[in-house]
Amino acid sequence: MMASYRFTPAQMIDPQDPDGPPTVPQALGRLRVALNDAYLRASRHHQLTPQQAELLCAALRPAPVGSLARTLRCDQSNVTRLVDRAAQRGLICRRGDQPDGRVTLIELTPHGRKTAEAFITTLQTQLNTLLADWPEEHRQTTAATLDEIAEALDHGRNHPDHTP
Repeated sequence: MMASYRFTPAQMIDPQDPDGPPTVPQALGRLRVALNDAYLRASRHHQLTPQQAELLCAALRPAPVGSLARTLRCDQSNVTRLVDRAAQRGLICRRGDQPDGRVTLIELTPHGRKTAEAFITTLQTQLNTLLADWPEEHRQTTAATLDEIAEALDHGRNHPDHTP
């Protein structure tokens, strides 16, 4: 789930070289803060918490609670509570998995899908001004680089030195 703490860009400056360009970890830190803020603004716009918005995005494809918990990187009991609250709002429903009747899939309702898609559109709108000036090659390179970083960080989660 998304962290609730905040840093200002000034707190992420390298004390050894305050006038120098940001390091990759500093840039990623600033990006994380900006993404948290973007998620917060977009989720509030749709009367969601950031965690509910993440759940709706994760559930765009029906999945069991355990799979959603791994995707959201949180405890299965937390996801169950999120699902319960989202179901009460008519955003999510539970249904049995056809091949394995013991598995319950979490699925967006039509209202939930519409809300998730509107949330994603709001996030995209927040980037439109920036991306409008970027050549397609720059967009593709940036997306590939961010995906590569995410993949490396995900892989690092399985490293023996990883602490939850």
